[in-house]
Amino acid sequence: MLNIFTAVLLAAAGPAGAAAPERLTLQDTVRAGLVYDNGLKGAAAAREGAKAALDAARYARYGSLRLKGAYTYGDEPVYAFASAIRQDAFDMGAMSSAGNPDPIGNYMAGLEAGIPVYTGSGLSNAVRMAGLAREAAAEEYARARSVSAFRLTAQWLSVLLRRKLSEAAAGAVAAAETELGTARMLKEKGMVLGSDYYGAEAILSSFRGYSLESEKALRLEMEKLGLALGRGEVDAAGELSEAGYPGTDWGPTVNASGRRDIKALERAAEMAEIGRESAANSLLPVVEAFGTLEANSRTSADLRGNHLLGLRISVPLGDPGYFARKAAAAAASSSALSRLEHARVQAETERASALANYRTAVEGLAISRETLRNARLSLDLFRPLYRQGRQSVLETLRAQAAVFQAETAYYENLHRIALYHAQALLAVDALDDNAVARISASLSAK
Repeated sequence: MLNIFTAVLLAAAGPAGAAAPERLTLQDTVRAGLVYDNGLKGAAAAREGAKAALDAARYARYGSLRLKGAYTYGDEPVYAFASAIRQDAFDMGAMSSAGNPDPIGNYMAGLEAGIPVYTGSGLSNAVRMAGLAREAAAEEYARARSVSAFRLTAQWLSVLLRRKLSEAAAGAVAAAETELGTARMLKEKGMVLGSDYYGAEAILSSFRGYSLESEKALRLEMEKLGLALGRGEVDAAGELSEAGYPGTDWGPTVNASGRRDIKALERAAEMAEIGRESAANSLLPVVEAFGTLEANSRTSADLRGNHLLGLRISVPLGDPGYFARKAAAAAASSSALSRLEHARVQAETERASALANYRTAVEGLAISRETLRNARLSLDLFRPLYRQGRQSVLETLRAQAAVFQAETAYYENLHRIALYHAQALLAVDALDDNAVARISASLSAK
């Protein structure tokens, strides 16, 4: 008996271990999603790498300092002669055997420094390009953050929409079942035509199909939202509503030319132009000041020191790849400019499309609201007539289907307003933390 009672309790409680999905506001969803987004982490790492590359380019101006050491042993005449001199061990015996010396060992330890004096703008161009690369990486990170915020917002809104559609479908099923229950009793008494009854049953079946699909779709959207946050199913703590959205008074002067991704491409075009200049200057000489401090000895305990200071110049007199390299750099610069112009046009197209979609959805709200009001009014008028025997159950459920379709269109319209509002903000690079907080407040659950 106890086992039976326990089984009944478990069945009533639902699947073992099942728990209600976590509910998050839009603001909390975006905050958590930005932390989890691996693509955004990659953009952040690229930004830090670009900063380090700029530091490296700046430090290159100070040249290099190298410690060197070696041990050699041999009887090659020039080597033996030079080693004896460096070791301060040269004497007349070494002179007499210069052509056939005895093997000699040499310990060498030294320090060498080189400082660039003139590089044909090579170092300055490297610093300029690294600085632009850092700026571009920062702009790309900021844009990637906005895009990630929009994706999270869109997914969160999808959960709200699917919940409303699921609720509407469940309500339609419940209402239709109530009407069919009454119709079933009247049919048994011969007061309802069989054709009307079975037609109404078909409408009820379609409602049940919609309800099943809506529930599955809701679960899928909640799972997708959870995946975006690195969690299980996540529900949206909000409601689609007709609440207005602050910051939607976009005038004709608002454009997308200042978007972060456009700025990043502008930096890339500047870098390509510097690369073209560097390729043109690659035939210029390179001058470096250098100095060496060296010690040599036959044993590691008795080193003899010497030093050398000087300037060295390197001039590429023959470089068969110069003109090809110059042409490639010019083509890269032209390509970067073309990509920039294409991106500007694309950004303006996205802005115009997003704003048009948002304004269309806002203007269509009154129509969808009026349609839903009239559908509900029609159903309210059908029900008493049906109960008085003046309307068939089939017509009543058709009226119920019209309400369901109008509800679906109304909620989809509310979803489009919220989605296109966020998309319009993204198109003009205004979907920041404050904008997300405003949208979250507008759609907060009442």
